[in-house]
Amino acid sequence: MSIEEILKYLAIIGATISFIIGLFKWIDQRNREIESRLYKTFHQTICRASGKDENGKGISMLQQIGSIYQLQKFKQYAFASIPVLELMKFEFKELQINKNDHRYPYLMKAIEETITQLKNK
Repeated sequence: MSIEEILKYLAIIGATISFIIGLFKWIDQRNREIESRLYKTFHQTICRASGKDENGKGISMLQQIGSIYQLQKFKQYAFASIPVLELMKFEFKELQINKNDHRYPYLMKAIEETITQLKNK
């Protein structure tokens, strides 16, 4: 085997290694972007579940209940969702006693079902 052939093979191996390293970097960056978007969506959902939008304005109870159920899609963030939902459950029980609003059982059902789903991940 001549030196030219060895250099040719080394060049091919070097190009292959560079390609593989670049591919791994691209996959890693893509995964980080996906995780960042997922966390942002989770954060927006938890805001709406609390009854406010990202700007702090109140939203309708229908949107709030929908957001509470949507939290079930974020099982990897259950460690954060469950305590928030438990606190909401406590706060809304107090509000139900004070307001006697007939919509609150639906809100409580959404909270309880979501907590159950997140605990059974």
